[in-house]
Amino acid sequence: MDHVSKIYLAKLGPCNVHRGIRLNRTIDQDSLVAFKTTITSDPYQILTKNWSTNASICTWIGVTCNINHQRITSLNFSGFGFEGTVSPNLGNLTFLSSLDLSSNNFTGLIPSELSNLRRLKPSVGENSKLRILNLGYNLLAGNIPQEIGNLSALETLDLKYNQFTGSIPFGIFNLSGIEKVDLTGNSLSGGLPMDICNNTPKLTGLYLSANLLDGRIPFDIYKCRELVDLSLSFNHFNGSIPRSIGWLTKLQRLFLGVNSFQGGVPSDIRNLTRLQLLSIRGASLTGPIPSFIFNMSSLAIVDFANNSLSGSLPVGMYSNLPNLQQLFLQSNQLTGQVLDKIWSCKMLSVISLSNNKLSGRIPNHVGNLTALNYLYLDNNNFTGELPAELGSLNLIEINVRNNSLSGAIPFSMFNISTITMMELSANHFSGQLPSTMALSIPNLQKLYLGENKLSGPIPSYITNASSLTILLIEVSQNQLDGFLPREIGNFSATLEIFRAFGCGIRGSIPGEIGNLTNLRDFYLDNNVIHPSTLGKLKQLIRIYLEHNNLEGYIPSDLCQLNLLGDLYLSHNNLHGQIPACFGDFKSLRGLYLDSNKLESNVPSNLWYLDDLLRLNLSTNILSGSLPSEIGNLKALGDLDLSWNQFSGDIPSSISKAESLTFLSLAHNKFGGSIPQSLGNLSGLDFLDLSFNNFSGFIPKSLEGLAYLNYFNVSYNRLEGEIPTGGNFGNFTAQSFVNNYRLCGETRLQVPRCGGTRSKNVVSLLKFIVPLLLY
Repeated sequence: MDHVSKIYLAKLGPCNVHRGIRLNRTIDQDSLVAFKTTITSDPYQILTKNWSTNASICTWIGVTCNINHQRITSLNFSGFGFEGTVSPNLGNLTFLSSLDLSSNNFTGLIPSELSNLRRLKPSVGENSKLRILNLGYNLLAGNIPQEIGNLSALETLDLKYNQFTGSIPFGIFNLSGIEKVDLTGNSLSGGLPMDICNNTPKLTGLYLSANLLDGRIPFDIYKCRELVDLSLSFNHFNGSIPRSIGWLTKLQRLFLGVNSFQGGVPSDIRNLTRLQLLSIRGASLTGPIPSFIFNMSSLAIVDFANNSLSGSLPVGMYSNLPNLQQLFLQSNQLTGQVLDKIWSCKMLSVISLSNNKLSGRIPNHVGNLTALNYLYLDNNNFTGELPAELGSLNLIEINVRNNSLSGAIPFSMFNISTITMMELSANHFSGQLPSTMALSIPNLQKLYLGENKLSGPIPSYITNASSLTILLIEVSQNQLDGFLPREIGNFSATLEIFRAFGCGIRGSIPGEIGNLTNLRDFYLDNNVIHPSTLGKLKQLIRIYLEHNNLEGYIPSDLCQLNLLGDLYLSHNNLHGQIPACFGDFKSLRGLYLDSNKLESNVPSNLWYLDDLLRLNLSTNILSGSLPSEIGNLKALGDLDLSWNQFSGDIPSSISKAESLTFLSLAHNKFGGSIPQSLGNLSGLDFLDLSFNNFSGFIPKSLEGLAYLNYFNVSYNRLEGEIPTGGNFGNFTAQSFVNNYRLCGETRLQVPRCGGTRSKNVVSLLKFIVPLLLY
């Protein structure tokens, strides 16, 4: 109720005052009804079931009223799943102090009418001005209204993870009572005002990460003396990190990563004695990590990942970090033996040192880190054996991929009941896997053992790892001779990816494989196996069975795999026709049937797979002609039909296959002229038409193929001038050898154009011209 209304109602007397109060309550109800009309989706039927016009608005879910006047003071619709726009009528809720519409799907703009709430006058003993505005986690767009800077009582402004653009209204930083500003995860641009902290004495949290902000961080940031959280990461800030940040003595969490800073970390940061989290990842930092960082005893989380930091870490770095819980130094150029003294950090739960140049052995005393849950040491130069003591920890994930670790994998590693991911591939581990390896790892979801020197059979007990979703036992360095255990079918609905290529596995795929109803990726290439039924695996997306000894027809039960995206059956002994059902695989992206003995025509419906990206039918006995429907393959990038018996003309519609970069029709019986329309394949990089019966001229239109790096029309019946424009100046004589009457530059070992010479003279010149050059 505004000041004028109070005076007016006072003159009317008590009865009319109560009538005025009822009028204001009606305004509140009308405002909510107007809000309701802008909601286009109410998935939990909150408004339908709870907002009854027969009940007081103060009983509606999400609505809070004050006791004296029954006026709305708070709206909290967070997480209701609403879709629609934010009603401008909310600006009429004159007692509103908190508005929370976060975690919904609101779209459109923030209504400027919300700024009306600044004009409210408090009732006796109450403050009815808007203090909290939370619209985070929606789909709101456009500029943040400048009028928000007029909400003089605002304490919390939370607009994170929307789609706002434009600059930050500087008026926000003139709100003397503001305590938290969170604009994370938008597309805001521009710089920050240099006087950002002159009028915000109460600001404790400033969250501006994941935007497009640029310019320098204002030096006067230190005047926000109450700051506890400062988050400016994932922007385009430049210049140096201002040393004045080190004067924010109450700061506990500092995020500055993924910007374009120059220089290093200012030494004043050492003064932040309350700092618990320091993250400057991806900020182009070079040189060694500042040594003072390892004397900041308050630090619990240190993140300098994804920089170009070099050198070794201080020997005593861990003794002065008693509270360190998480250490992220991955993707730098660090060297040395960083783990030797790490045992003194008893609280460490995460160690991430991946992608460096660290060396030495993994010390046994790492097993003393009883709080350790995540250990990432992949892509370094660690040597020696994997300590058996790791098996005594409550590890959740361990990754030591791509080091030079050797010896047997300790049995204790398969007794870690908490483990969910174990990545040990690309090392030199040897020996057999323990037969009982999966009895004590019920939570294991991902197991990677590829590119090692493991031997022996795949243990049948591996199926006791009931949560396993990804199993990788890959590459020829693992000679896991033997058969696939029938028990693999016990994975039932959990296993999603199975890779065992190049492992010396032989025999038939057990029929129990059909129980893996959620299997998506199946890699058994480079083995000696025979397929069984795969048609039950309805979720299969990728099948890799190339380089086996598959014989007979392509299994017809593959036709049941409607989700198939990649099918690789190359380098086998399959014969017969390509199943017509392959043309019904609308999800197919890659089809590789090359190097078999397939025959007859290509199914006509195969040329209608307009999402197909790669097709390789080379080295078979396929015949027939290319239909004009080849132009339907608009997404096709690679087409290899070489080494078959195709004949007829190339249809001019091939130019409609506009994404082609690789085209090989070599070693067939194609004839007629090379179509001019090939020049429209602007992205073509590789074109091989050799060993066919093409006649006529080489189209001048091919000179426009700017990306053409390989071109071969040798062994045809072509004549006329070889084009000289575009990339033709880069091709050699081998691209044109053994044709009928081609002419052009002498470097191409053909006669110059313009003369009338017999075919024999042209042939003799191939031998005479090189001799004359001497």
